[in-house]
Amino acid sequence: MKKSKLSKKTVAAIISVAVAAVIITALLIVNIFFPLKYFTAYLVGRNRSPQGALYFHVLDVGHADCAIAELPDGKTMLIDGGDGSYTTTLKILTQLNRLDIDHIDYLVCTSVKAEHCGGLAEIISNKTVGEIFYPYSTNRYITREFAAFMSAAASSGARLTVGEYGAGAVNGDFYFTYLSPDVHTAPGGEYQAMNSSPTAANIDAASAILWLEFAGRGMLYAGDAPSATLEALADEYEQLSQIEDGYFEYCGHAIDFSRCALYKAAGHGGEGYASAKLSDLLSPDVSVISVGEGNGEGCPSLEAMADLLAHGQLYITMYRGDITCTVSQNGELSVSAARS
Repeated sequence: MKKSKLSKKTVAAIISVAVAAVIITALLIVNIFFPLKYFTAYLVGRNRSPQGALYFHVLDVGHADCAIAELPDGKTMLIDGGDGSYTTTLKILTQLNRLDIDHIDYLVCTSVKAEHCGGLAEIISNKTVGEIFYPYSTNRYITREFAAFMSAAASSGARLTVGEYGAGAVNGDFYFTYLSPDVHTAPGGEYQAMNSSPTAANIDAASAILWLEFAGRGMLYAGDAPSATLEALADEYEQLSQIEDGYFEYCGHAIDFSRCALYKAAGHGGEGYASAKLSDLLSPDVSVISVGEGNGEGCPSLEAMADLLAHGQLYITMYRGDITCTVSQNGELSVSAARS
């Protein structure tokens, strides 16, 4: 009986199918450990900074916000997650991997706006998280990005905490806390105003203002808090700190604006997001404006830049790239930028 021979074309087809099967299998195996969509984010060298100091990285994520903090005890913190674009999320994941961060102890979302929470759902899906601080919105779909973030947060297994005055955490000599917005149950508070009328102004007013401190040096991170909110904070600080009623205190730590080392400016340094009074009280050594080119909003404004330059060094991410502020154990401050 004559044996039938396979044609060259048939053999080539079989080989092609076999190779494709091997490639697909390999990709599926790789995807178990690394998400294919962000595979290049994992092709970086990993180097965690030495413990004992506070490293605060303000990332250049265009017209959006994101900061990564490496805490003195080795824990980690992520504030905001960019606008959700692929390139921005890829950059954030790449930087987390460069810093050898697979677990985020504290994840803070400062606003329901896309440029703050846009990439958080993807980040939560690719990293483990211990505690998530979120804006209190009774309308989960106030923005599409916020809805995606809250869905990911709910399924993450992380502890969920409303981001409001008095919330925060203490780790040894480091702590962070919310100075604004007010508690979500406060009548007439920022959250109640946003939830009853989610206008752009009310959404901005409900944006978080955070105070972080280590070794006697503080950092103020203002999300999209408008001038009126910043002015009100300055007024309250002046009035209440004078009568020492404990308003500006967190877990036994007195909050002293004069110890401010870094101010992450509000609203990308836009018009209507500056307060000369607050800047005078803080008089920060370094100010950072996180902003993208060609944003169409006139950011950063001359008003904001002039206000901040009157007090110390000013770094703008669209010119200097990523900014890293380091506070040593003895309170010494150093700053580096990705571009000179």
